[in-house]
Amino acid sequence: METAAKQLLPNRVFGTPDAAVASVNEALSRWSERWLLVFDNLDNPEDLRDILRFFPASQCGSILITSRLSGSKELGQSIEFDRMEKEEGLQLLLQSSRGDTDEVDAAEEILSLLGNLPLAIDQARAYISKRQLRLRSFVTEYERRKQSVMREIPQFCQYRRMLPGEDKETSLSLLTTWEMSLQLLCVGEHAGELEQVITLFAFFNPVNIGERLFSNDADDGNLTTSPMSLFRDDDGDWNHLGFEDAVVKMQELSLLQFSHCNESEITVSLHSMVSEWLRMRLDEDLKRRYLNPAISHLECHLRSIGDSDHKTRQEGQAHLDTIWRDMERFSLGDDFMEARITFGSFYHNEGRLKDAEMMYNHAFAGYERALGPEHASTLTIVNNLGNIYTDQGHLKDAEMTYTLGTVNNLGVLYRKQGHPKDAEMMYKRALAGYEKALGPEHTYTLETVNNLGILYYHQDHPKDAETMFNRALAGYEKARGPEHTTTLAIVNSLGFFFSDQGRLKDAEMMYNRALAGKEKAWGPDHTSTLDTVNNLGNLYSDQRRLKDAEMMYRRALAGYEMALGPEHTSTLDAVNNLGLVYSNQGRLKDAEIMYKRALAGYEKALGPEHTSTLETVNNLAILYYNQAILKMQR
Repeated sequence: METAAKQLLPNRVFGTPDAAVASVNEALSRWSERWLLVFDNLDNPEDLRDILRFFPASQCGSILITSRLSGSKELGQSIEFDRMEKEEGLQLLLQSSRGDTDEVDAAEEILSLLGNLPLAIDQARAYISKRQLRLRSFVTEYERRKQSVMREIPQFCQYRRMLPGEDKETSLSLLTTWEMSLQLLCVGEHAGELEQVITLFAFFNPVNIGERLFSNDADDGNLTTSPMSLFRDDDGDWNHLGFEDAVVKMQELSLLQFSHCNESEITVSLHSMVSEWLRMRLDEDLKRRYLNPAISHLECHLRSIGDSDHKTRQEGQAHLDTIWRDMERFSLGDDFMEARITFGSFYHNEGRLKDAEMMYNHAFAGYERALGPEHASTLTIVNNLGNIYTDQGHLKDAEMTYTLGTVNNLGVLYRKQGHPKDAEMMYKRALAGYEKALGPEHTYTLETVNNLGILYYHQDHPKDAETMFNRALAGYEKARGPEHTTTLAIVNSLGFFFSDQGRLKDAEMMYNRALAGKEKAWGPDHTSTLDTVNNLGNLYSDQRRLKDAEMMYRRALAGYEMALGPEHTSTLDAVNNLGLVYSNQGRLKDAEIMYKRALAGYEKALGPEHTSTLETVNNLAILYYNQAILKMQR
């Protein structure tokens, strides 16, 4: 203001800065001409609190404030510039290049790497210009030169500020700007702890860091030293309001953005470059120390969300992918074995079988070293690996794996391989052992009884199969009740059995009982409920009730897409089933769309040689044959 005062009133002497401010306000308030007063880089909250005293009382002028503080929006009409438009960013980066196709592609890649952040793009341009780099070369070198790029200051940088302890303005780089914000965050109560909190955020995927990642793990002893313990009271209860106060302060300094998912949960998002910078400030030992609570928080979170909605699990996948990259980079030895099991199970449920296999292999190696090859925990991992290999169609690997596990699982495997005699021998051995050790009504016994029923069904011994199914059903009804989910699973199996035997009314009765029970126990959109919906669709299709079948398949498809995602194998099964219904209805174009979607999904998820893939190929071949016949008839 003193500079402005001297320009407006060159002949007046001002004794104090306040006198200069008052004189400028007085002069501008009397002006009848239009004027513009600019407050540039108003980034300190203390400056914002006093800004109103610098505003002249006049209707003739305009005031422009540039600030990174979200609170500045309350001063008047605001325009947010958080990301540079793609066309502007490309123009800035390509102004000194030859503009060939490769350079344009490289420029677009740079914009993506920098998250379209204007200051970062300008600094990258200055870095590239000074070193006379091609844009493609910059993309290649970016990972190892990231910190240098963020420190680069353009020669004629207009982003300047008087830093504390200095007597002249300094040009600000990206890192300087964020460091200033972090210094302002670390003022007052819990100063250092808030820095640790925002640093922990940087170890998750920067988009959609939900509050429940941290609020549902009070009983986990591994998290007593987590930065998030700041938001727990003496009883271990989560302090939502305290967490909200902290993220509000961080947003005020433009370090993150937050939103309310509902009244009781906050979701935080960091710019990808801010996340990079927060990690870049740490040495390798500190990165490992932050990674440990991040893994534990995510482990608790993934266990707690169970069969949540698709969006919640997609966010969980994004965080797991981010943390897993760090787990691979750091040598964590045999730490976090239980977390690896949780992560493997999560990937398995999401249909990401290769990632699940990798997790289980890491966990198996750790447990085998720590506990030995025959410990129960080691064998549990072995069993999980067997399930993965079976789902992948690697039956020989599964057989080798199950040999180390349970006799009952070997029976399951032999049944799937088409070795019924071996399977029957294993089931009977398991059944005799369970009956002797646990009794005829123990759930392990009943599980094996049910497996024998499935085997006899596949051997075309329907009477023996029905006997086993009925014994399992009666046992579960007694042990767990008629509406228990395990009981309902047997009811569903009986429906499948009756359907295959042509006893369609009995099958429909069983499916409807299972569906009503599952809807009551789990809700209409649970995946197990949807499995029974899909089975009813199969039944109606067999009865040539195609409208009813279509309705069931559509419900199953919509539910699977929401619960599991569009590329999960259960979703693809429903897609394929719809294709069959459309084909039977004579809607060949609709059927073709479904078959092609199912085929592309199966090839990606299961590979080109998997039986589900080949069955869909066969369906398409039949469809094309029918289309050809129709053309010939015309």
